[in-house]
Amino acid sequence: MIVKQHALRVSGALKRDIDGLRRVLIARTDGLAFHDDGPDSDHESAAAIVATVLGIAQRAAASNALGAFVQTTVKGTDGCLVVYGINAGHVLAVVTDPSVNLVLLDRLALRLVADLAGAETGAPARIG
Repeated sequence: MIVKQHALRVSGALKRDIDGLRRVLIARTDGLAFHDDGPDSDHESAAAIVATVLGIAQRAAASNALGAFVQTTVKGTDGCLVVYGINAGHVLAVVTDPSVNLVLLDRLALRLVADLAGAETGAPARIG
């Protein structure tokens, strides 16, 4: 089971190692916030949006025979929202400045996602 401590470590590792991150959110796939370092008043709406993006991306991957969903990116002129599937119940979302190196973000985030998924099964976590 993913616990709050794991979420805090993931958020801390991402913010420490990647400059230009505005927000790190771990939500349940039903749209409820699990961890969010954004404004308190925005936690539930942000989690619902992230869960919706996840659902659309999963459907797009399945409909186009792309295999299991890994991540999706929404780019705007002022930044990006990158959504990663953790497991059947949780999703990681990162909001970035437009200058963030998304390749480096993916490398770190995918490793952290694998650690979170492993933590749920009882595997030793390497987060941090």
